[in-house]
Amino acid sequence: MRGILITIILSVSLVARAQIHKNELLDIKKCIRIGQLNLPLYTLNYHDHSQEQDVNSIINETEKHIDSLPKIRTAGDQMLLKYFAPLRHFFLTTANKTSVATNFLSIDAPYMFCTYNDTATALYLYALKDGDVYDLSKTTDHKIAVKVLTDCLLPALKALDEFKESDIKYVGLSVYYGCKDARDGAPKTGVAPYCMTLIARLSDIQQYNTGILTAKGLLAVSATYICDMDSHLELSKTQINIE
Repeated sequence: MRGILITIILSVSLVARAQIHKNELLDIKKCIRIGQLNLPLYTLNYHDHSQEQDVNSIINETEKHIDSLPKIRTAGDQMLLKYFAPLRHFFLTTANKTSVATNFLSIDAPYMFCTYNDTATALYLYALKDGDVYDLSKTTDHKIAVKVLTDCLLPALKALDEFKESDIKYVGLSVYYGCKDARDGAPKTGVAPYCMTLIARLSDIQQYNTGILTAKGLLAVSATYICDMDSHLELSKTQINIE
């Protein structure tokens, strides 16, 4: 079963990558849907951590890809060449409050260069794994969302500090996390995977990182999405209220 799931995810991912290898970049919302297709990896990874990629392996594979680029390059490859240094910095310095080392759950490279509304250039970073599993019998969906946001997603934004004077205007960042439900009458499905995504202007992220903009202020000018296995083919916009 596990092998079948990985084959299906890989096949869809390769089809998506074939689309990206055109001169035109995909819109970031389409890229997010591609990232959400990797959500089953959270369940496959839960017991033995077999699906995790550490940052060093991601960087090594990216460097190999750069070394093998043909003379005629796609728009995405051109963006990668231009922004590899700050992207490498992101992977080397990204961290969260829920795990000692930040790992990613992705078959393919966990980043995509894309567009926002077909005009502005955007960067989508996905597959960041939250180190905690949350219990729905002890808290609410919204409180879990707030904790994932404040303990995992927002701290990871600090690693974008090398994207200065950039053509990239928007950044999307996705975090995978798990929930269990021990309440009476709840389905006994084990740990259910979720994905939270934030899309924000890079300039707003930079203002948040320097303290000019609060987390509440950043959320007010950004878009947040949450999906589970029942909705991972969709974009479900969610409002998260924090103090």
